[in-house]
Amino acid sequence: MRLVYRVTPSQRLIIVEHALRQMQAFAQRRWWHCEAGGILLGRHLLDSHDVVVDEVSTPQSSDRRSRLSFFRSSTHEYIARQRWLEQGHTSAYLGLWHTHPELDPTPSSIDRRDWEQAVSGDTFEGDRLFFPIIGTRSIRIWTLSRRGTFRELKLEKKIDKEENHGPH
Repeated sequence: MRLVYRVTPSQRLIIVEHALRQMQAFAQRRWWHCEAGGILLGRHLLDSHDVVVDEVSTPQSSDRRSRLSFFRSSTHEYIARQRWLEQGHTSAYLGLWHTHPELDPTPSSIDRRDWEQAVSGDTFEGDRLFFPIIGTRSIRIWTLSRRGTFRELKLEKKIDKEENHGPH
């Protein structure tokens, strides 16, 4: 399955099954599960404005994790640089993801500050970064542009594996 979100009238965010499963594996479904997170890696498609999340970094031993907080270590930046080199400079940093121990997650003020710091301080292609939060029932995704436009993305469609829609 892949998830497709509408970003602008001409741009979609597509999350492939592998990346989706990587994030969902850390959903906080039990009271003792700690928050988890990482970075989104993927590509900006050349023949469209679409962005594809192919994989995510997963929690590292150097991260600080508790039931209600997650602090990403610099190891994730190293992972992103390695992928960029391994994939011939085509793997792009697309944003940050993490979990919340709630059914339908909402960003905290700490999340918002973290996202603002990422957009203003990180090096990335394009106009915006993406910020999924994995809840126990749903995944919600926000985007923040370089101009400061912040909004939640709406799920446009789920594409099952069996459907073939040509190359994306």
